[in-house]
Parts: sequence; C-alpha cells; structure tokens
Amino acid sequence: MNNDFEFDSLIKKMAAEHQPELPSPGLIWWRAQILKKQAEKERIERPFAIMRILAAVFCLVVLAGLWINQADGIRAVLSRAGVFPFVTIAGAVIGIGFIGLMLWSTAKLKSQT
Repeated sequence: MNNDFEFDSLIKKMAAEHQPELPSPGLIWWRAQILKKQAEKERIERPFAIMRILAAVFCLVVLAGLWINQADGIRAVLSRAGVFPFVTIAGAVIGIGFIGLMLWSTAKLKSQT
C-alpha cells in the first residue's frame, strides 16, 4: 500500500509542476503543410493502387478461366513431355516471386515517403 501512495503522490506532484507549451506558429504551419502534402499524395495515388489490385484480380481470373477451359489439353501436352510436375512447381514459384516482388516494391515506395 505504501508504494501505491508514494506513486500517486509522485504522479500528482509531476502533474502539478508540468506547464504545457504550445509549439511556435511556424512549426504548426510547417506540420500542416506536410500533412496537406501527404493527404494530396494519398488522394492522387489511391486510383493507382485500386487499379493495380483490379489488374491483378483480372489477370488471375483470366488465367484461372483459361486453365479451366484448356486443362485437359494442357495436361495431355505436359504429360507426354514428362515435365508436368516441373512446370507446375516452376510456375508456382515464379508467380509467388512476382507477387512478393510487387509487395516488396510497394512497401519500399511507402517507406520512402
């Protein structure tokens, strides 16, 4: 109990001694300008981000549609060549690599701002 009482009195003492100060008008204006520029940048970049996501979804839908439509022919060609598992694994690795590269470059661009 004694520690709680000491802690409370210390907090009250620190609160009583604290004198808040407003930043200078120049600093407030400078921060406002930075926030304004960040808001403008986000507003300008929003359509690009949406289009990037829509393009990725569209490509995946088209790819899935083509794969489903031509699955028997693709499987027959690749099984005759004996490379079906290799091509499937290589395609998955390349696809994951491109997705990772896209996410990495987007994160890098955001970190630079």
